[in-house]
Order: sequence, then C-alpha cells, then structure tokens
Amino acid sequence: MTQTIMPFEFAPMPLIHFGWGIRHKLIESIQQSKPEMVVLITSKTLAHPGEFGDVLFQTFESFCEVKHFIVSGEPSPEVVDNIVKECDSDSDMVIGLGGGSVLDAAKAVAGLLPSQTSVMDYLEGVGAGKPFHVETCPFIAIPTTAGTGSETTKNAVLSRIGYFKKSFRDNKLLAKQAWLDPELLISCPKDVLYSTGMDAFTQLLESYTTLKPNPITDALAWQGMTLFKDAFSDIDSNDEQRQKTGYSNLMLAASLSGTTLANAGLGAVHGLAGPIGAFFEAPHGIVCARLLAPITQANIESLQALPTQHALDTLLKYEQVSLLLNPNQSANELLPGLVTLLEEYAIKYTPQGLADFGLTTENITPVIENCRSGSMLGNSVTLSDSQLIQALHKAI
Repeated sequence: MTQTIMPFEFAPMPLIHFGWGIRHKLIESIQQSKPEMVVLITSKTLAHPGEFGDVLFQTFESFCEVKHFIVSGEPSPEVVDNIVKECDSDSDMVIGLGGGSVLDAAKAVAGLLPSQTSVMDYLEGVGAGKPFHVETCPFIAIPTTAGTGSETTKNAVLSRIGYFKKSFRDNKLLAKQAWLDPELLISCPKDVLYSTGMDAFTQLLESYTTLKPNPITDALAWQGMTLFKDAFSDIDSNDEQRQKTGYSNLMLAASLSGTTLANAGLGAVHGLAGPIGAFFEAPHGIVCARLLAPITQANIESLQALPTQHALDTLLKYEQVSLLLNPNQSANELLPGLVTLLEEYAIKYTPQGLADFGLTTENITPVIENCRSGSMLGNSVTLSDSQLIQALHKAI
C-alpha cells in the first residue's frame, strides 16, 4: 500500500562550501565582501600561532577591524552576553571556527549583536520567553570537529552547569555560509573526533526514526549514515587516500545530521543528554555514545509491543540501519545485531562510562525529572521512567 506523504516544512540551508582545503578560499571570499568590522570566535587551540584561527585573525587585521574571542568548554549565557557587549552593534559578520560549542556561541552572538539584547530574553524554558523579532548579523561557520552539525542547525545550545542546558532557537540564527574543510579534522584529537562522530551518528539515527520524519530528512539521514559507517576504520587505516576519504565522509555526515535534526527532531538519547549536560560536566558525544545502545534497545522492545503502522515502519528502519552497518546479518539477527553493534561502537570509540563524570545510580533523579521536554518529545515511542533509568544504569 502506498503511503501518503504528510505535510512538512524544511528549514533553509546555509550556502555550503565543501572540499579538502576549501578553507583557504574563505579569506578571498570575505575580502570580496569588503567588511569593515569582523567578530572572530575560536577555540583556544585554534588561536595558537600558525593555527588557522591565528591565520584568519592576522589576515583580517590587514584589511578590516577584527575582534577575536576564545570560547572554552560549553558556552554559558553569560559568555554570549559578555561578547555581545564588547562588540559593536553594526559589526558586518561573525565567524565561528571550532567545534560545536564554539559554533553555538558564535551563532548566538550573531543573533544578538544588532539588537544588543540578552540571550536570556529568548532561551527556551528558562528565558523571558520574548519573541525573537530582531535583526541578526550574518554568521559564517567553520567546523573543526564532526559532531554536532551546528553549522547547519538553527539553534545554539547554552549551559549553566548545575542548572540547565537549553537552546536559543530560530531560523534567523542559521549560518549564511558553512565552510566544510575535512582537512581541519586531522588536528582534532582522536578521542574528541570519535566522541563527536558518535554524536553525529546518534543524531542521524534518531532523526531517521523520530516521530516526525519526512522524505527529505530520511534521504539525508540515510546518506549520512552511509557516509559514517566506514569513516572511523578509514581514518584508522595506514592508507593516506582512505584516511582522506574517512575524514571527508565524517565531516559531511555530521553536517547532514545537523540538517536532519533541525527538520525532524531527535529522540530519547538527546532527551537525556540535555539534563546530563546540565548537571554533570560530561562530554556530549560520550553521553550520546554510551546511551545509544540501551535507548535503541528500549525503543525496539517498546515498538515491538505496539500494533501500529508507525511502530512497524520504525522497526523496519532499525532493520535497514542494522543491515547497512553489517550486511552479513541474517533476518532474525537484525534488531539484536543493531544493539550489539552500537554497544561495540561505544566501547571501542568512547571507552569512558558516564560514571567517570560523576553519574551514579543514586544521583540520576534530576536527569529523569528534567528530561521530558525538548528532544524527548520526538522519540519514536514514549519510554517510561523505569526504562530510562535502566538505560542510564547501563551507560554508567
């Protein structure tokens, strides 16, 4: 029986520049726009002499005024507001160079610069709830990790450790341009590369099996998972061309994951990862990697008990992903095989359990109490508190 395509919307995309070494064309592109004032936000490492952040700063300084800020760790509302206050409201553009935290900070700064307002006016759930009807500054994103897909999302995730981890979200926050240079991943520490890569895969799988997918997000999520499946092994090989392919595939898979999550939403892994990030200083990618197998198992078991077309369709999607990751499985091994594969990914690429970051079976109550909004609402099936607690225990 042919299924009717349900109505959906698809968010705008940044102009994407993709290619090995493509970052070297960025300066020429910016020079042609003749900016007078640029705000550059990078990580600390990328600001070191000779690194690309330093190259950008030195070059921009030769033809325009540039203000450079360094963001370390997950950005807080205070970090964003302080940068906004130090910048002129008529700045021509904001450039973010770094991982997801740097890009989220830069994205929020770009959204607030012209109005000089506080991000707490708009932060979901904890802000003043004001509508975001203000002018924004053009934002250019240059990712240096392959994880969050922040370069293609419309939200900036901000944290106040011990209190909250929430999004500042609006289509106007989308980057005007995203420069995806896989060569930048070479300098990314392998533990960071693998954990952020697992975040990207989690986003692809969750948006593929969410409550509200559409034909475009399904196609992009499938392509992203196809790119992802051999990326780590290619990067780990001794063949230079395979390594280049692995870095390229991982970079593009991560950006596709940002597009799919922005349009289809996420699920219970990210529903738990939000409050975990709020109450514990646990790297987001590791949290996702450790939760992915137990949450997927809980989803599959719950879907198998539901006599609905949605449940059957989602189980079929899980089977497809299992075959994609391991084509040698027999039909009756697909769903348990998927869980086993995800457990192997977590152990191999993110060996730290969540206990290493302070989570115990006794202190996860605040996580459960604060996980029912946001990404959890998109999960393919409603999981009980006991199922979520069991998943957390396995991840600890």
